[in-house]
Amino acid sequence: MVNKFDANAIIQFYDDMEKFASQNKTVPNEIKVVTLFRVALELASEKLGLVEAAYLMARLQHTTLGLALGKDESFDGILKEVMEKKPTIN
Repeated sequence: MVNKFDANAIIQFYDDMEKFASQNKTVPNEIKVVTLFRVALELASEKLGLVEAAYLMARLQHTTLGLALGKDESFDGILKEVMEKKPTIN
């Protein structure tokens, strides 16, 4: 899928998305979350297929809950997993 990435480009993309989402004051944050999740799912599904994309979203949720509970979790592991995964048929 992804062979390699520039960590600075990912950080910049994150910063750009956060700034873009924060600038819109008319849409409630809860609606922004649903919208961003849908866009992310659609984009991931293009390459991974819907089932694999949904699995990725579940991994993100699991990691987020683990971090909230103080567990030794990291999104870096998910990035590595996605980068090393071979395309699947969905």
